[in-house]
Amino acid sequence: MPNHLLLFVLISVVHYFLSTRASVYWGAIMPIAYLVYCGWIFTAHQVDHPIKLILLLLFGLSIFLVEWEKGRKIVKKKQQNELNKMKTQDI
Repeated sequence: MPNHLLLFVLISVVHYFLSTRASVYWGAIMPIAYLVYCGWIFTAHQVDHPIKLILLLLFGLSIFLVEWEKGRKIVKKKQQNELNKMKTQDI
């Protein structure tokens, strides 16, 4: 079980890093990979019940999208801080 927690933390850190890049598309890599993974476990019949897969899919995507949104807010805040620095230097 600790290996699963370590994997989750590693994926979360990578996703956070990608979400805070200047291009918005870098943050889409992990959610898309997660969708592909969920599609693979569905087609390989590794899930007992389809509702279990749907809940897993919705829960995982919601976590990724919330982190992605936080990363975008951080990027916008950094850009605004840089603009504020440039404005104060001009004065």
